[in-house]
Amino acid sequence: MIKTSKVKIEKLSSERFSSVYQFDLRPLELESFLDEYIVGQREAKAIISTKICTHFQKIKHYVLKRNEDFDFVKNNLLIIGPTGVGKTYMMKLIARKIGVPFVKGDATKFSETGYVGGDIEDLIRELYWEAGGDLEKAHYGMVFLDEIDKIASTGETIGPDVSRTGVQRALLKPLEETMVEIKFPPEVGPGVEHKDIFDRNRKRKIVLNTKHVLFVASGAFQGLEDIIKKRLKKQKMGFLSEIEEKLDQKLNYLKFVSPEDLVVYGFEREFVGRFPVIVVFDPLSEEEFFEILANPNNPMVLNKRKDFNVYGITLAFSNRALREIAKVSAKENTGARALVMVLERVLTPYERLLPSKGFTHLGVTEEMVKDPEGVLQAMLNSPKNDRWKEIFRACLLEEEERFKCYLNSKGIFKSESFFDLTPKRVEMLFDFYLNGAIELTKGWEKLGYVWQQVKNYEKFFENRYNLKICFSDDAIDFIMERAIKKETGVFSICEKLMSHLKDELIYLKDFWDIKDITITSLAFKNPERFYKQTLKN
Repeated sequence: MIKTSKVKIEKLSSERFSSVYQFDLRPLELESFLDEYIVGQREAKAIISTKICTHFQKIKHYVLKRNEDFDFVKNNLLIIGPTGVGKTYMMKLIARKIGVPFVKGDATKFSETGYVGGDIEDLIRELYWEAGGDLEKAHYGMVFLDEIDKIASTGETIGPDVSRTGVQRALLKPLEETMVEIKFPPEVGPGVEHKDIFDRNRKRKIVLNTKHVLFVASGAFQGLEDIIKKRLKKQKMGFLSEIEEKLDQKLNYLKFVSPEDLVVYGFEREFVGRFPVIVVFDPLSEEEFFEILANPNNPMVLNKRKDFNVYGITLAFSNRALREIAKVSAKENTGARALVMVLERVLTPYERLLPSKGFTHLGVTEEMVKDPEGVLQAMLNSPKNDRWKEIFRACLLEEEERFKCYLNSKGIFKSESFFDLTPKRVEMLFDFYLNGAIELTKGWEKLGYVWQQVKNYEKFFENRYNLKICFSDDAIDFIMERAIKKETGVFSICEKLMSHLKDELIYLKDFWDIKDITITSLAFKNPERFYKQTLKN
């Protein structure tokens, strides 16, 4: 299997839409993108994808065209859901996909302007720096306010409630529209980030208007479910409880949340009114925990691969191991964060000791998850035992099967692909994932970039020699594998390979009037035989 952990290939940006001027995403396309990373949350992904796309499409079609008759109304989002279900992660993915500046802040760190504590406007200023000093880009950024439920008023405060109600009031204007001046310090040292921006704009008054900045607020809202249940009982909707009993499962009552429930919870009506779109996330099930772990784009498992890769150790997980990790994590009641905790608890002892014992592979099994210390001690007692290699190979087969099943289940890699997914390319993708700890989507982009370079060489060759060549799939795979394995540019590899064929191909063009030739991998392995076959055809 080829090694790709140090591949020096120009990175293809996953931020295809670096500017709102070029924004062309549709809700279903953004939803499909989120499906590659986030398990479940079907309704939440649908609503968020729709409102995000509509927000930026309106900016592109009306605001940027200076349509004076258009009255822009923001659909700020309020996300409700338990901890660790992917609320923040989803918004970061969206911002990365679209290519707009994104800043995140905890609502608990702010106080009403004029009191001790963080200023709400400081978070707006961060958009400017996140946009690299591009004021226009900052105008269309995203602000994520986490822990928003913590600023709900308890109703028991004596005197000014500067950390709760006061923060709500301070947020009212930025959520709708206000002007925030970008402040510059009087002196900036040479090592300070964005020093060039400081120097260039020190004498200018720069103001950021929040009219088109999209705000997303998020929180777990503990206790809100009880308020909703109480309201539903008053409205004689007790049939929901009957349904819950019959189905023998807990209903997510947060799905029935209303603005009035949020007011009862401790938010002012004006504040609630600034968030016309309410999105509810579901708790994660044990099966969804497993799906998260089995997802090749999952950063938790990828991070553990990187931890071991730095010591030259390759990790592979069995299906039973992942299911046991999911089972233990589900009992923690901390959402997907529990997966990280369980992974660390199980694997940290191995990460500490195996690098000094000459291990290069580690197969993670169900037994290891249940008894990490026992299995580790057995490995240390007999490090040369072939059993550990056999376990790794078995885990590796299951790992590869999961990878291929995931790849086949995602139509986006087929429907939107500009190149065919040959068995060799699947192998290269899997090696990116296993040995390079690269998520599938980024590995796909990297592979696509190399493929495109091969196609570019075809055009270059045609322009230079007036002879059209087309590399077959097996020939492209041959070139791609060499480029990745040798960490060499595609153009130089193609030039070297074609130097053995160039004269013969020109002869075929000049004397046999052949102006369109398909180059197979045989041309690289046995040029003479390839030349004879071409003449026969």
